Amino acid sequence: MSYNRISTCRAYTCQIARRMALGWNTSAQITTVRTDGGTFALEEGHLMDLFDLKPQRYIKIPKETKEFYIQYDTQMGTEELGESNFFAIMGHNLHKADVVFQVQTSDEVDFSSGVVAVSDADYTGHTKLINAAAHGSSNEWINPAGNGWTLFTWTDNSSAANNRYMRIYFREDIASGANFVEDLYLGGICYGEYFDWPVAAQVSAQTGLEFDGTKVLSSSGGSEYSNSTHFGGPMMSHTPWMVNYASSTNIGSTSSNPYYFNQPVGRRNLSLDFNYAADTDLFPLNRFSTTVALNYDSSDIISQFYSRILGPHNPVLFSIDNASTNESDYGFYRLQNDLSATQIASRTWNLNLQLREAW
Repeated sequence: MSYNRISTCRAYTCQIARRMALGWNTSAQITTVRTDGGTFALEEGHLMDLFDLKPQRYIKIPKETKEFYIQYDTQMGTEELGESNFFAIMGHNLHKADVVFQVQTSDEVDFSSGVVAVSDADYTGHTKLINAAAHGSSNEWINPAGNGWTLFTWTDNSSAANNRYMRIYFREDIASGANFVEDLYLGGICYGEYFDWPVAAQVSAQTGLEFDGTKVLSSSGGSEYSNSTHFGGPMMSHTPWMVNYASSTNIGSTSSNPYYFNQPVGRRNLSLDFNYAADTDLFPLNRFSTTVALNYDSSDIISQFYSRILGPHNPVLFSIDNASTNESDYGFYRLQNDLSATQIASRTWNLNLQLREAW
């Protein structure tokens, strides 16, 4: 939609980042394997850079790697705790490198049985939101039409099990045994559950641009001079997380700090009022219960948003329109205010959410 038209808001909470922050997962739960038996090695970056919610900290994978996969062990022993319904890759050059990818889940560490291809266009509820076109001959493979970032969702079915492990295959478009056309860049992986706000944002919503990277100084004679450390988010071009890859993608530089001609300027801010929220939409029945369905897997705002992002600790991929296919409606934001809800009627509450773009 865009034009900054606010509809039903959606938060894409990354469960990998949450579990890492809590110490439940470590780097030991992330493994990489080349399917041809060769040694997987990065040319730049560290594998864990993929999971720090900073897409500008990319990794570089040599084109000679051929087909490989990244596997993640949630270490979750129940289906409710292992649920997921979205996947995103930020800061990639998959189109330029002519690489396609597939996302699978399974309860078996070797994916020997019970494999579910959630990237399959025919999977239940599969929805392609951003740059996630299906491969021409194999619907389970994603073939992005451009560099930048990719997002798709699906309908989670915890009763179907098979969700402890997640595996992402990458291969050259034509054949698994072929080199990539060029070295592969990946800026970040986001995997978890999205949450649609159960109440609409009020028309009093505020949005703004903060130019915090520029300082204006005055001389003794009254002349003004500006100094800028940044003009906006790093590595942003025609999509929010466009990686600097080749001279054709930027103006004047091929270094790690490119100068984009069309780089968006400023840091976005949101202030959203959610009024007349039912108590069941805001609070869990019992946040201290050992029954997962009563807190962690409850459908309320506190359980699905504030607890999932650990307050202001982790940034969150946030959209002002849950059905949008327009990149402008998305961004990584960090929570700026504590939750302070006001009861305005029996079992009815008002609350305000303030978000600031983060990188």
